[in-house]
Amino acid sequence: MSTLAPVDLQDEVDQDTRAEILDNVRRLNILDTPGEQSFDDIVMLAKEICHTPVATIGLVAGQRHWFKAKIGIGVDEIASPGSMCEVTTSDGETVVVDDCRSDPRFADRPAVNGPPFLRFYAGVPLRDAESVVVGSLAVADVVPRSLTNGQIQMLEALGRQVEQLFVLRSSLIARSRDRVRALSRENHFRSVLHSLAHGVIVYDHGGAVADCNPAAESILGANRSELIGQVPFELATYHEDGTPFRTDDRPAAITLKYGIEVRDVVMGLHRRDDSRRWLLVNSSPLWNQQHRSAGAAVTFADVTDLFTLNNQLQESLGELAKAAQERAAMLSSVSHDIRAPLAAIRMMTEILDDRADAITDIQRSELVRRVRAEARRTEGVLADLVSANRVGTGLDAPRRRRIDLEQLIYARAREFDADSHSIRVGILTGDLTMWADSAQVERIVDNLVSNAVTHTHAGARITIGATEADGCIDLVVDDDGPGVPAHMRVRVFSAYVRGERAADRPGTGLGLFLVQQFAQFHGGSARCTDSPQGGARFVVTFPRRPGQPAGAPDQLA
Repeated sequence: MSTLAPVDLQDEVDQDTRAEILDNVRRLNILDTPGEQSFDDIVMLAKEICHTPVATIGLVAGQRHWFKAKIGIGVDEIASPGSMCEVTTSDGETVVVDDCRSDPRFADRPAVNGPPFLRFYAGVPLRDAESVVVGSLAVADVVPRSLTNGQIQMLEALGRQVEQLFVLRSSLIARSRDRVRALSRENHFRSVLHSLAHGVIVYDHGGAVADCNPAAESILGANRSELIGQVPFELATYHEDGTPFRTDDRPAAITLKYGIEVRDVVMGLHRRDDSRRWLLVNSSPLWNQQHRSAGAAVTFADVTDLFTLNNQLQESLGELAKAAQERAAMLSSVSHDIRAPLAAIRMMTEILDDRADAITDIQRSELVRRVRAEARRTEGVLADLVSANRVGTGLDAPRRRRIDLEQLIYARAREFDADSHSIRVGILTGDLTMWADSAQVERIVDNLVSNAVTHTHAGARITIGATEADGCIDLVVDDDGPGVPAHMRVRVFSAYVRGERAADRPGTGLGLFLVQQFAQFHGGSARCTDSPQGGARFVVTFPRRPGQPAGAPDQLA
């Protein structure tokens, strides 16, 4: 037994050391915890091995000496300064005292001089994972006694078992914390995953679907239970040209096979509800801690609306390009249609001026008539262009007044009648007075007659007629020319559309378009059919009065 000089109990463990020990004890997360069988078993073994009534596992916690396990002690803790175990924790070595009253280190201890009047003490220091002494495994008796070397060795072995329990406990606590952090990260990941508007599918290294988010279920039209575990996930997919994707060509398959990213692949998807969607797909590899392939993460966005919009835009661009070509061709035609009559007018006026004395009155009248005809032709081309522009901008609304369609028909027939074509007035029946824009109705008649003149042979017979019934008037222009093919009878009323045999004939392709537009402005319509004369018949229907339904009583008288 060692004999040491008496020491001040308050100085055996300095304050810094106490603070360090307390921090280490707290890191064990054992202080003030309920009893545990593993620690209770050790104090029971210590008691039986040393044949003592008292056995404890105590921890130093600042000014406290707290017992994690105990036998023969009725309290859970005692004051640390002055406790018998403080000698063990201070020395850091096994301490065995046969008679405490004869040992200066223990003689003045409260437990020796007062209840429970201990006489024998043996303590083994307990260290944490960082080798800092944090407590002791101790046995005690109320009578002096001694321990054999074997008992001391077994007591020290039990102390090492307590230290292993500390290490195991710290490891379990650390793992528990890691698990809590992992669960927190997983919950955070899932929260983020579930909040994404884009679909996400996670594949394991074998190519089976391991996870997905709600957006993926919605976009693919399949439930999570249908997706998880599929190898591979089977839905009909196809390229932009309509050819199907081979399984090995899908982004996920490429990523799993080669460990590379696949970016911005457009995939068509035929869902199980028979709907079709377009997806923009990206695939990235997943790696484990050993930098080996652990699967793939595939993200995709539903771009059906964008894809459809893009197709519509491409179609619109194509239509604009076609319209630009048609407009260019029209402008070329207009240029020719204007230059030709202007050249004729200039030539005939020069003849009238330079050879005034050499031509007869009949020749002069003919030249004047032809000048007027060419001027009218030029005026018609320009009027069509101006009217088409005003129609496109919504500026050509009709200015209505009371007109007599019969008089207008006779006037336009006289204006157009010529040696090359016979313009005649046909059947006129019923009350042909109406509320309409006289200029627009005149343009309708002129354009229908000009169209007939342009597309019929010289000497053709053209008839203008009109009939009234049930509050509506049908203006009819017939010819005995080649007619209009059935497949063109609707399209001829579109802007810049000309007949199939009109390439070598004057015209802008706007005449019939304006006929239809002006008719609609008046609440009417225009149509093309076969003529009883063998050629084409164009019929324009007008209500006699704006807003007057067919068959309503006459309101014009």
